[in-house]
Amino acid sequence: MVKAQSPTPPDPGSSPLTYTVEVERELPLPPRETALTIDDILADSRSWGAIENRPLHRVSRDGAARILLASPATTDKLCAPLETRGKVSCRNGDLVVLNARRWAHATDSYRDDVLSYRIYLVNHEVGHLLGRGHEECPGQGLPAPVMQQQTYGLDGCRRNVWPSGG
Repeated sequence: MVKAQSPTPPDPGSSPLTYTVEVERELPLPPRETALTIDDILADSRSWGAIENRPLHRVSRDGAARILLASPATTDKLCAPLETRGKVSCRNGDLVVLNARRWAHATDSYRDDVLSYRIYLVNHEVGHLLGRGHEECPGQGLPAPVMQQQTYGLDGCRRNVWPSGG
């Protein structure tokens, strides 16, 4: 795995949840750019850090959580016993595994906006890390909760990539 360099540390008075970001070595995705994208998502005021009032901060090693962008085959192995079938991502303990197939190509519902799908993917799986479970579409035409399994479809909801409803 290739680790990305850590950004500037947070203010000493905060109590962040620390994480590392890694990209499976064989993937043609730049670790630094990937890590910065994940940092930007998690630092956004619409993301979990603001909602939980707990900053999420990347460190270079020994983080409380590990975020790994992995091939579908590696995702399958690391997500077991969950059966990802090379198609979905997961959270397994303190490990967040982002499926590189989804990172690169999104899903049918997000095919025209891969960047938005990446935001959803990070927020959904980090939501599991923070103890959040799956949610259902609250009603036709309403924004999908970020903890809805939007990878499988929107069930009548509109796309939504932020825990805050964004």
